[in-house]
Formats: sequence, structure tokens, C-alpha cells
Amino acid sequence: MRIASLTSLALLGTVYALPTLILPWFGHIQLDNLLNGLSYSRFDGEKTIYQILKEDENFSRLVKAIDLNERVVEFLDDPAQSVTFFAVPNSGLPGHGRHDEKVDNVCHAKAINDLEHLILQVEQLDHLSDDEDRERRKECLARFVHGVLSYHTLPEKYTSARLHENSTYATKLTLKDGSFDHQPLRISVQSKILPPKLKINFYAGVTKHDIEASNGIIHHITKPLLPPPSIFQEAFLFPRAFSFVTSAIQRVHLTGAIDRWYVPGEDHTHGSFHGATSTTFFAPTSAAFHRLPKKLQLFLFSPFGERALKKLLEFHIIPNFVLFSDYVHNATSEESTMIDLRSDPRAPQYHANLPELPVVSLDDSMLEHHHKKHTPLPKPTYEYNVTLPTLLANHSVHVNVARYESKLPLPGCLRSFTRFKVNGIDVVPFDVPARNGALQVIHRLLDPRKHHCRHGHGHHDHDHDHDHDHDREHEHLMEDEVDASWDDWEEWLPQWALEN
Repeated sequence: MRIASLTSLALLGTVYALPTLILPWFGHIQLDNLLNGLSYSRFDGEKTIYQILKEDENFSRLVKAIDLNERVVEFLDDPAQSVTFFAVPNSGLPGHGRHDEKVDNVCHAKAINDLEHLILQVEQLDHLSDDEDRERRKECLARFVHGVLSYHTLPEKYTSARLHENSTYATKLTLKDGSFDHQPLRISVQSKILPPKLKINFYAGVTKHDIEASNGIIHHITKPLLPPPSIFQEAFLFPRAFSFVTSAIQRVHLTGAIDRWYVPGEDHTHGSFHGATSTTFFAPTSAAFHRLPKKLQLFLFSPFGERALKKLLEFHIIPNFVLFSDYVHNATSEESTMIDLRSDPRAPQYHANLPELPVVSLDDSMLEHHHKKHTPLPKPTYEYNVTLPTLLANHSVHVNVARYESKLPLPGCLRSFTRFKVNGIDVVPFDVPARNGALQVIHRLLDPRKHHCRHGHGHHDHDHDHDHDHDREHEHLMEDEVDASWDDWEEWLPQWALEN
């Protein structure tokens, strides 16, 4: 019997012996749920990723798309590679046999990011009677296949255990138009501790993992990964969560600061992309605006408050800088840093000196802040701090990212979790990847008067300890609770808005 099977049997005995476990920060855990998270792995070490997929009928539709591009076939069949590939089975690609009218002329489309529609287009090649038209479409589709499947590929071999260790990973997809400052687009990994579970980009679940190949590893996912749209377009896809901020951004003409869009050329000639290439946006949810005093809400969205609204939004935008919880890229200095939250025990201080799509099948509820009773946290095992200038001149924000050990007494489970704060406010969820940077979700507006971070310093003469205590007092606001830190807005906001 294989050791993996013995491990599963040992865990099975534990499950029936201890039906419930109480853990700090996680509450009551039903241990029978662990059965759903038992490790699945398979070893086909003599076969390449391409050969494994080619021989499995469950991936026939994906393989048909792969076969369209010789470069993709050669890459996935190259025994010298050592990569990670997220493979979508036929069950994750509905619509087989359906005629796709999404793109009338695929060669005039700027992109097809949706793998499902891309595969439908590939399958329709067999029904074209015009050989010349079929070859032309085939050539165009092959380019799209290369781009979309590059986003399903990580340039290193990552087991499921390693994927638990960080929040984001670089893919093989780099965009030639300058988006993300010519850096590889990233995926975001969400880890659930009990039962052990992985999701990619918040919507694609990993169902089978650690299928070993001679040139890397395969993980099965429930849905195709969509190369993400721009920050603004991403927020626009979720009106329940971001209708206030997307309307506000457009109202004060800041769309170009967080959007990146394609402008076609004349007569179907090649166009170009415009807008922000590398940006981080701390996006306040609609709930954050609802928590403001009612009179302040009316003021901000009136002609009289437009200047204040614009300055507040500029304070939430970090231009020319991409910030994830485990990765930073400074577009003005060609500096990128992958922050390994797993192995580096130090607490570095990072201070940046900067000069002055298809709809994702993601539930809006993923972007809602679920309030939990505050539990004191242990001392972090890893911590770093970033001070970044915002789009609002002479105003910076302070970010603190800390990694904590959960001390789970279970084999194979994730034993750590991350807290991400900006000016002392929780970022939840964090690390939403975008075409042109990172979208970080907050449930309170950032106050430009002061820095609610224990490592920061305010622009004004505010007592720092008082600020930190004040922020902690209001950190866990309920959905309909007014944010009292804005009660005195009439005393300072109108005047502040008029300052240069």
C-alpha cells in the first residue's frame, strides 16, 4: 500500500475519533469535512503534460485548442520544461456543439479571453466550407490560444502545497501593449484551511491536483482562467459591490487613472491601448460610501463636493506601482520584488521613492466584508511595511502585511494566514489581479488627514497612538453602521478640498 493511502487512512481514523475541533481564529471545525480535502495525486512521470492530456478523453476539447498552436504543443510536450499547468476538463467547458456568434470575424477581434468561446470557435472550423477562410481563422485563433493558455501556465513547478504558501504567482502571459509594465500577469490563489481547498482568481476551484508529469505538474480546475480586464472594468463587472466608486470615478474624470482600454485603428487596422499601465487601487465598496454620514454622501455627489470627491479618490490610487500582498513592482525604477511569505522570517521595511472583458463568474458575495468578532492575534512570523505616494500630491498611504501561524495540529494543512492593512484598515478580499495592476478591496474610505498605521506618520499634527486606537475602535463596523470618524467632515473637508 502506498504511503499516501496510509496517510488517508490515518486521517480517516482521526475524523471519526474527533468529530469537532475548536481552533483559535477559526472556531468550531467539523473534522468530517476533512474527508473532502484528502490529497489527490497521480504520478505519470514518464509522460509530458501534453501526452497526459492527449490520452485523457476528459480533456479532448482543451487538447483540440492546444493542437491549433504548434508552439503550445511543443512547449507542453517539451521534457526539458518544469512548469505548472491548470487544465480545464470538458465538464468545465459547456456549450459543446453550440454555434458561437460572439465573434463574427475572429481576425478583427482585439482578443478572445474566454477559453469556452475560444474552443467553440475552434470547433466551428470543421464546419467551414471555404478552405481559405478556415485557414485564416485558424491562424487568428492560434494566436488567441497561445495567449489564453499562457495564462493557465506558471513558469515553475508548484505542487498544491506550494500554492498554499503565497497569494499570487506570475504566469507565462506577458502583454506586448505595455499593460502591467511588460511584467507577467499574475493569478491569485485563495486557500481554505479546513477542508484544504484551493481556488484560483476567486472562481476556479482546484478539483484534482498534483498530477505529476515529466515536465511539470497538472492541476484540474472547474472553470477556465480569464486573463483579467483592467482595474476599472473589473470593478464595473460587480455593480453591487462597486457601483458607487465606479460612478464616482467617472463623475470626476479619473477613469484613465485605473482603466486600460483598446482603441481600434481606422478601417480595421491595428489599434492601440490607452490608459494606466501599472496601478494599484484601494477600491472602497458601496458599503463604504453608505457608512458615511448621509449629509456627507449628498455633498460628495453634488456639484459643490466634486473637488473633494476627486481628491478623496486620488488618495486611493497608487500610480506606477503594483502592490500585492506578496509582490511589488515599481514601474518607475524597473524594480520588482517577490516577497516570500513562507521562508523569510525577517520584517523588511520597504519605502518606495516615486516621482511626483467577458464577465467573470464570480459571486458578488465574495466581495462583501463578513464581520467577525475581533480575536487577538499572535505575534506575526513575518511582517513588512510599504509607504507609497498616492495620485493625490503630497499624500501617502501605509501598508502593513503580516503572516501569522495558525498552529493547526493536522498533517498537510495550511498553518498560516495573512492580514493586509492600508492605513490600519483591513483589505478584504485582497490581491485581485487585473490587466494593469492590482485591485485591493476596502470597506471604509481612507481618511487623508492621518495615517491609521502603527508604522506611519500623519501629515497633520495628530497623536499617533490615539489614531491607532481610534482606528481599531471602528475597524469592525457593521453593514449599516455609520463611520463616526467622518462625523466632523464639515469642519475640515470643504476647506481641504480647496487646498492645492
